[in-house]
Amino acid sequence: MSYVKEVKPAPAIDPAAAPLAIAGRTFTSRLFVGTGKYKTMELMRDALDASGCEVVTVAVRRERLYNEQGKSLLEFLDLSRLTILPNTAGCFSAEDAVRVARLGREIL
Repeated sequence: MSYVKEVKPAPAIDPAAAPLAIAGRTFTSRLFVGTGKYKTMELMRDALDASGCEVVTVAVRRERLYNEQGKSLLEFLDLSRLTILPNTAGCFSAEDAVRVARLGREIL
């Protein structure tokens, strides 16, 4: 006769299964993808679509909103599906980062 009681572990809670809520917005994907480093804006658009991301980051300091052909970055982003998150890549001081963050807020 055994006096050892079998204890079942509590079910694991998967935080990734729950929606992500930030500042009153809810996202099903936790993947944030950048808009830089793509050879073309069409390639960027296709990669963003394929990834299933809902948030894209835009480096305000580094990103050109218009390319050599005069096309806007925003023309290639499905703003009904994507949230733009300006970032401060390329800043080297807190003062510069705050200034660029404020610019990003106004521009985007």
